[in-house]
Amino acid sequence: MSVFGLLIGLALLVALVLALAWPFFVPPQPSLDDQLERQRQRAQAYYERILTNIRDLDEDFQTGKIDQAEYQAEREVWAARGVVVLGLLDDLSRRQAFTDLGADAAHIDAAIEAAVQARRQEA
Repeated sequence: MSVFGLLIGLALLVALVLALAWPFFVPPQPSLDDQLERQRQRAQAYYERILTNIRDLDEDFQTGKIDQAEYQAEREVWAARGVVVLGLLDDLSRRQAFTDLGADAAHIDAAIEAAVQARRQEA
């Protein structure tokens, strides 16, 4: 075998090894569904923490550990956070439902038109 043939064979072998090893060096990109699910789980965990804090606050007030003014102020703060997180969870649910439609353009257009009609009826 000639030197030129050995070089061509070596180049092909290196290209083959690189092609096979490439997926191990490139991290996989998470899909939109995975990202939405991860955000939903974080928001759900935070909402549960808010509920726990409100329960603890109620218990502290009932046992007399905190006074009325502090209780009202803290409870309003935690309730407002809960409202925000519930809105986020609702928004994430809508996004998840929208991504479940798939990439079919007719379904996406129909969903957009339905949302526009619903918004017009509200106004």
